[in-house]
Amino acid sequence: MKRRRVFRGVLSMGYGKAVVAVIQLATVPALATAWGLPLYGQWLLLSTVPVFLAAGDFGFGAAAGNRLIGEVARGDPLEARTTLQSAQVVILTCSTTILMSALAVCVLLPDHLLSVSGGMDAGRARVVLMVLCVYGVVAMQSSLFMAAMRAHGAFALSTAFEATVQLAEGLAVILVALSGGSPLEAAVAYLSVRSLGVVGHVFLARSRAKWLVLGFRYAGRGRMSELLRPALAAMMLPLAQAGYLQGSALAVGAAGGAAIVPIFTSVRTLSRVGLQFLMTITLPILPEFTAEHARGNFTWVKRVAGGVTTLNAIVGALAATILIIAGQSLLTLWTRGEIAAPQAMISLSAVALVAGAVWNPLSYFLLAVNRHEGFTYFYAAAAIGAVVLSFYFVRHWGVTGAAAAGLILDSAMLVCALLQMRRLIGVFPFGLKALHVLVPNRLLRRRRSKISRRIAKE
Repeated sequence: MKRRRVFRGVLSMGYGKAVVAVIQLATVPALATAWGLPLYGQWLLLSTVPVFLAAGDFGFGAAAGNRLIGEVARGDPLEARTTLQSAQVVILTCSTTILMSALAVCVLLPDHLLSVSGGMDAGRARVVLMVLCVYGVVAMQSSLFMAAMRAHGAFALSTAFEATVQLAEGLAVILVALSGGSPLEAAVAYLSVRSLGVVGHVFLARSRAKWLVLGFRYAGRGRMSELLRPALAAMMLPLAQAGYLQGSALAVGAAGGAAIVPIFTSVRTLSRVGLQFLMTITLPILPEFTAEHARGNFTWVKRVAGGVTTLNAIVGALAATILIIAGQSLLTLWTRGEIAAPQAMISLSAVALVAGAVWNPLSYFLLAVNRHEGFTYFYAAAAIGAVVLSFYFVRHWGVTGAAAAGLILDSAMLVCALLQMRRLIGVFPFGLKALHVLVPNRLLRRRRSKISRRIAKE
């Protein structure tokens, strides 16, 4: 049954990524044509605000979600209710504070920072920004209810529903623009669809989790305090990653000039394609990993850790080989010959790809059981160090130096992730046999049946 849920989860992740791709591909020509480039560019700048507001729960959604999945797995719905309501108090408090602060900033922003020639004037842009701030805060409210669904084996449903909400948002904005609507009407459409999506998540969660009661009666300060440390550590992971991705690009530009930054970012993007594929397999496994770890089923946990590590290493090695052999050709094809990278840089990025393909999914296993504090803070320190190294290496070896700094970071994180996982669950298997845990039972039964018939014939 676990394999079937994971398989459905993989399909839902694929659906989600397809939705994002379709919306991104459709939005650019539709909005650029309907609004013109100045107004569309202004919309893009304003619509980045919800992305930053998404971190406004300070990691409480992730930490509380992992904890309540474990509590449901142990058959303790009262504790899960306490965790959910305690986290909900914190998230609503943070949401209200952040929204008030964001709206105050919107009011105080000088007009010249908001207006764009050929786009909206400052007054209209200010209203659009306010609506988008409300949208960002509303979007934060779904995380706990999605976790409640995952706790009851509904990862696929939760993920597919969220992707459908994103699809509806994108289509709503496109329809508004094509029908002659303004960015303000598009922002209101965003907010309306997302609000309905949050309500939908609540109803779906309550239909699955009978223990889920709305309100704050069961919330407790003690539970909030217990969630604080893993929550802050959970928030550190995406912040450290974003800091490295943006900081390293800035360091490359400062050390070698703006002209080499596109080379660095293009090769990095190519090297991360395989990682995106692997995460569609890893993420659906996380709720099962959390639940089985909470139940003390360490045999299954070790097998899954070994299977995922083996799969990641194999896929990472294949992707690295393709990058080394065909990376230059792929880069030329992708950029229409505008960007070419040194082969040494491509090779170093390929080796880093293998390390990253293993440690990134393992870090999510640590996060899934709230044992990620040491890992995330080490990552934050290592990311800062890698940015500094990128600057000095680029000054000595050009853009290839940035790839060398990235390889050092990924190698350090691989060692850290493996040590943390061994500390958590002990030694776990590695090799082709470990992959059996990821194969659907039906395929395994067919293979065993074929082997049995072959033996019988002999």
